[in-house]
Amino acid sequence: MQVQARDNVLIPIPVRVLQSVKETPDSITLTLDLRLNHKPGQFMQISVMGVGEAPISIASWGGNSTTLHIRQVGNVTGALGNCRAGDTVFVRGPYGNGFPMDETWKQSLILVGGGCGVAPLRGVIQHILRHRADYGEVAAFLGFRSPAELIFQSDIERWRKSISLNVSFDAMQEACSIKATEGFVTELLRQTEVPLERTTAFLCGPPIMMSIASDILREKGLPEEKLYLSMERLMYCGAGECCHCMIGGHYACVDGPVFRWNEIKEHVRE
Repeated sequence: MQVQARDNVLIPIPVRVLQSVKETPDSITLTLDLRLNHKPGQFMQISVMGVGEAPISIASWGGNSTTLHIRQVGNVTGALGNCRAGDTVFVRGPYGNGFPMDETWKQSLILVGGGCGVAPLRGVIQHILRHRADYGEVAAFLGFRSPAELIFQSDIERWRKSISLNVSFDAMQEACSIKATEGFVTELLRQTEVPLERTTAFLCGPPIMMSIASDILREKGLPEEKLYLSMERLMYCGAGECCHCMIGGHYACVDGPVFRWNEIKEHVRE
């Protein structure tokens, strides 16, 4: 039976796994039987009984289910990687501050994502495609270490029909089935002409990638107040109480994870 998120987002609720897809050797995508009313860029806490809990970015927007992309790097995420359709996990949320979709109405958008940082941008793109007439030009730059690390391949092929989509791999170590270039995604961004008038940029990925991409976009002329970064931290409570996710006086779980660049510019590389 489908579950809807409760008003009290501090209480975990049991949710059935609808689908588990192995994306890469160390990551999976879980589809949950959960209907959410959230902003792209927010996150949830997901737990496995007897193992623990971890914060995971929401990789979808709208619809009757919720998608989470999970990189298996610890006990909790490793246990989540063993989940199969029909299993039960526990979730609470959504939490945090998402990307400003309402504020960017009728504007052009630049999206830059690296690795698992592409997951929150998947929700942004789904929002855009469901409201395509509400936005101007959309240019997405998605970077991965190699073709073996590619995620959301079927989505990427579909997105190309509606937005300008550019994919790069740090190294072409094996054959690639999609159109892509070799090199860092930041260099691809530097070499590509992007819209700047009435434009906002959303970045999500490794700190060094976001720092370099921010510099490139500002050098191209994008105002710093039009630049947003998703700054992930280990967010335990989700309510700004435990202080584990503080960034320069801000709590990533409450004030973020999406921040305007000038709010956290001194802490981007941390």
